[in-house]
Amino acid sequence: MADNLSCSIPAQITAGDTAIWQRPGGNYRASDGWTLAYAFVGTASVYSATAAANGDDFLVTIAASATATWAPGAYSVQEYVTNGTERHTLSTTRVQVLPDLTAVPSGGLDTRSHAQKVLDAINGYLETKAPVYGAMEINARKISYYPVPELLQLRDRFRREVLTEQRVASGQRGGNRILAVL
Repeated sequence: MADNLSCSIPAQITAGDTAIWQRPGGNYRASDGWTLAYAFVGTASVYSATAAANGDDFLVTIAASATATWAPGAYSVQEYVTNGTERHTLSTTRVQVLPDLTAVPSGGLDTRSHAQKVLDAINGYLETKAPVYGAMEINARKISYYPVPELLQLRDRFRREVLTEQRVASGQRGGNRILAVL
């Protein structure tokens, strides 16, 4: 099983799932007494994980029972090694913790991105046959006297952002063409 493991921190971890990956020891081998650890820092939560020695390398296993308590959202992750007297940061990256959909309350969960929420709010406002100037509310923020032409530009911007998110989620890359006249 260890042969098929990723050698890097996953970009996404689903709350309630076991997260597992291996990390080559490199200059900081486990067999030389180094310990590998991670700090996951979100806007309202902080989590930590320590890797197990695996010869010269490290095996990181975060139990499902641990990730089940993790709040969904974006986290900055710092990967570092210590040996008792020294500490070295190896990398800093971002990880998205996804919600455990099997643990969602019966009221449901709004899984739309921020861009999709804003686009839906703008479209809802425009569908009410809004006057040239009016008011709308997005994420509990009231915007008053927003000119419809500017609102249409904003809608187009968020529509492009949502389409990009959908392409990325489906594994597509690119999609933008650059045309040049020579």
